Amino acid sequence: MKKILISAGEASADFYGAELAKKIMSMAHARAQFIGFGGPRMREAGIDMKIDLAKHAVMGFVEAAKKAGDIKAVMSEAVSVLKQEKPDVLVVIDYPGFHLWLIKKAKELGIKKVVYYMVPQVWVWKYGRIKKIKKYCDLCIVGLPFEEKIFKKEGINTRYFGHPVAPYMKAGGKKSGPPVVGIFPGSRENEIKKFLPDILKACALIKLKKPSVKFRLFRASTVTAASVRGMLADYPGLHIGMVDGWNLKQRSSLTAAIAKSGTGTLELALLHIPHVIVYRLNGLSYMIIRTIASAKAKFAGLPNILAGREIVRELLQNDFSPENTAKEILLILGAKKYRRQMLENFDMISRSRIRAKDTLKKIALAVMKEAGI
Repeated sequence: MKKILISAGEASADFYGAELAKKIMSMAHARAQFIGFGGPRMREAGIDMKIDLAKHAVMGFVEAAKKAGDIKAVMSEAVSVLKQEKPDVLVVIDYPGFHLWLIKKAKELGIKKVVYYMVPQVWVWKYGRIKKIKKYCDLCIVGLPFEEKIFKKEGINTRYFGHPVAPYMKAGGKKSGPPVVGIFPGSRENEIKKFLPDILKACALIKLKKPSVKFRLFRASTVTAASVRGMLADYPGLHIGMVDGWNLKQRSSLTAAIAKSGTGTLELALLHIPHVIVYRLNGLSYMIIRTIASAKAKFAGLPNILAGREIVRELLQNDFSPENTAKEILLILGAKKYRRQMLENFDMISRSRIRAKDTLKKIALAVMKEAGI
């Protein structure tokens, strides 16, 4: 039996890790054993969880520094697990701040095979990280079509099989009834504290202009309900319902959405839900990123990156305000031509190489090959 360790630090990575493990289990039967560093979805998938890594996820340089003690403790625990379990293959998913350290440590401890699944976006900033990826990874599995060429150019064994979330995102039909606006405030506790207050203020402004509108908040599995309820309680008149972040039936019925920049924006595009992208970092963190970032990094949102132009409005840093957010949602709800143009652009993304046949099966087979199954 081969032992596979999957490490995932965020809600989307936790989902990818869980789906990957379930697929390999169904194909390899009793030939694979799974251990993990991750979150609730990986645990539910039957992975023997050694570290609850998702709860330690942070955003930004300054924010990470504040949790330095916790991160060091997790690193020490991870080393102990690697030494004791000696997995046949380590699969790390995104989360470069931790995983670039982990893959180096794994190789130093004699782990033979390392797979980086959903590789860091080195084409945005810190391109030098690609040297470490090349040195310590046996296989890279990328999530965007143009990334394969970037990594292969550096001599890295790289495969692109389609984006792993795309097969789950199927656009619904025409929406009827009162407009429903979805709220996607992030998958980390500190993101909720940072983004949700201004999003809720925006919702109040939207309600004043359009009383019939309803709101639904999609809570990531890595965020506690308690951290959200307290903020919602300040806006009882909005009657905001809170649902599981992965409730695709509820998501596909949305008229519009307010979404923190991340994988969720691509999911909304594939579901054909018009939305606005919001994001704000600590001022110092943002300044560092903008200083280091590649000239290619013109956009923050994945739909815009894939399109090569702004097809979804991005409200970043000071532009992210309740007034600007409300104005964009009201435009989406009221301007038919504007909304239609956004949906046509989403069609273009859906027809691109972001969707592929048997994506998860091909990823699973690639990992199984590295594991020797």
